[in-house]
Amino acid sequence: MLKAPKIKRFFRYIYLKLIRLNDSPEKIALSFSIGVFIGVFPTFGLGGILVVIISYIFKLNYLAGVLGTFIMNYITSPFFWSLSYFIGNFLLYGKFEWKIWEERNIKEFALSYIVGNIIVSILCFFLSYFIVRKLVITYRKRRGRRKAPSS
Repeated sequence: MLKAPKIKRFFRYIYLKLIRLNDSPEKIALSFSIGVFIGVFPTFGLGGILVVIISYIFKLNYLAGVLGTFIMNYITSPFFWSLSYFIGNFLLYGKFEWKIWEERNIKEFALSYIVGNIIVSILCFFLSYFIVRKLVITYRKRRGRRKAPSS
C-alpha cells in the first residue's frame, strides 16, 4: 500500500505533467476530461486504450487523456462506485438506501449503478474540464511573469 508521501508525490507528478503539456489549455482540459469520464465510467480495464483511440480520432492530447484516467484508482474507486449507486438508486427509486441483496435483485442494482455512474461521469467530465483549464492558464500566466525581463 502506498504511504501518504508517495500518494502526494504521485498526484504532484500528474499535476506537473499535465500543466506543462505543450498544447492549448482548452485541448489539454478536454483531453483530460475525456480521460476522467472514461476513468470513472466502467470500461473494465479498457479505459487507457479507449482514451488513446479517441485522442487519435479527434486529434487530442493522448497524454492528458491517459492522465485523466488515473482519477479512478484504488483510493477513489470505492467513492465513485458508492456515489454512482446512491445517485442511481435515488433517481430510479427515490431513496438513498443501501439495500442491494435484501430487496433488490442484481438487475435493479446494476441499473441503479449504471444510471448513477453516467451522471457521475458527466459531472466529473465538466468539473475536471474547468478545473484543468484554469490550472493550465494560471500556471502559464505565472510562468510568463517569472520569465519576463525586468524593466
